[in-house]
Amino acid sequence: MRVTTELLRWCLGAALLLIIDVFAEAVVFEWLWWNGTTKNDWFFLLWWLIVAGWTVFSARRIWRAMSNKPH
Repeated sequence: MRVTTELLRWCLGAALLLIIDVFAEAVVFEWLWWNGTTKNDWFFLLWWLIVAGWTVFSARRIWRAMSNKPH
């Protein structure tokens, strides 16, 4: 059960990150006229660092949940 909870938490977090990215690219960058320029490079660097961090953090939690599972 705990493994399922952790996997669901990872999926919901990944979906939230994707929603934030789509909103930033479709609304904010269009409004600022940053699409197709180098002005948004900092966002993509930060975006991939957060995604990598979320993946590593969640993988550790899922791994711990799997290793604590009674056999």
